[in-house]
Amino acid sequence: MKKTLSVAAVMAVLGTPAFALTGNMENPLFMPTNGQVYSKTTIGLMYKKVDSSLSQILRNHDGHDEFPIWRPMEELGVGITDNWMVHGVVGYTYNPDIDRQGFHLGRIGTTYRVIESDDGYVWDLYGDFHLGGMEKMKGSLVKTADIDHPVTFDYDNFSNGRWGYHVGTKFGKKWSRFSASIFAELLRSWGNHNNEIDVSALGMGVYGMPDKISVDIGSTTEVNAGANAFYQFDDRWSAGLGLRYNYHASNTLRQVHTDLSSLPTELQMEVNGLVSGFKDMRDKFNEYIFNFTLARQMTDYLQIAWYFEDTYDNGAHLSSNTTDLKIESGFRFNLKF
Repeated sequence: MKKTLSVAAVMAVLGTPAFALTGNMENPLFMPTNGQVYSKTTIGLMYKKVDSSLSQILRNHDGHDEFPIWRPMEELGVGITDNWMVHGVVGYTYNPDIDRQGFHLGRIGTTYRVIESDDGYVWDLYGDFHLGGMEKMKGSLVKTADIDHPVTFDYDNFSNGRWGYHVGTKFGKKWSRFSASIFAELLRSWGNHNNEIDVSALGMGVYGMPDKISVDIGSTTEVNAGANAFYQFDDRWSAGLGLRYNYHASNTLRQVHTDLSSLPTELQMEVNGLVSGFKDMRDKFNEYIFNFTLARQMTDYLQIAWYFEDTYDNGAHLSSNTTDLKIESGFRFNLKF
């Protein structure tokens, strides 16, 4: 009888994850404990097949393949208490096919776990500073052969050049091995003139026109939302599925910020006319992202995850970010200290 009970006890231990479900760093409901530091280092690789939007046609790039696109990302966080943490994340994209590179992600903020009930319900509130202003938004005016659109805008990096803030909430439910969650957040960014537009293609340098100018850009409001499911197979293996929606607002140009008073009046009017033509840049787009993650706990402190993302998108006709196919895959190395 004692032997039977001992075997049953051992099997119960083996059948129970050695790590708490919300202590798994790949779980969207992950929360570090008091004083625990964690890091997530991601090395991703993306492939795009560009669509035939007007923006791509004007730049003779419609239907082209873009690969490899490198997507490294780093996240750091620390538990202040068992239900409060601070965290930050930066992400960088390098696309050599179109010579476009820069920070596509930057956030630093805090999450507070309002509820973690005995029956498994979890409710988080969080807020982040949006760090889009740490790098200028850069682009170029490019001449085209289209009479109706003699110039178009070509982005040189991925930053929007604006500071701002995210506010969001997450709600979830956890069972013994399974958890599910939903989230929604709002991003408000503040308009400024932290941008640099190369206008050398206009050929006005002989009249004293600078090669690069800055313009005043309007504020934006964007929203993100999604749902996740996560399952812990045993104390080593786990997997997750997720769906996410991102709305990216159109950029709007208010006026030329650079002082052009030294230029002839006719040229000032021409430049201001060009800016007026891009008052609404018609570059907003929507993303619908499906993702899958498979992770293995290598040691008590190291977890390695493989992830796959498939993105469907649509947008305004001058968006440079819409595609016929966009997939990303890579590995994430999670550490606890």
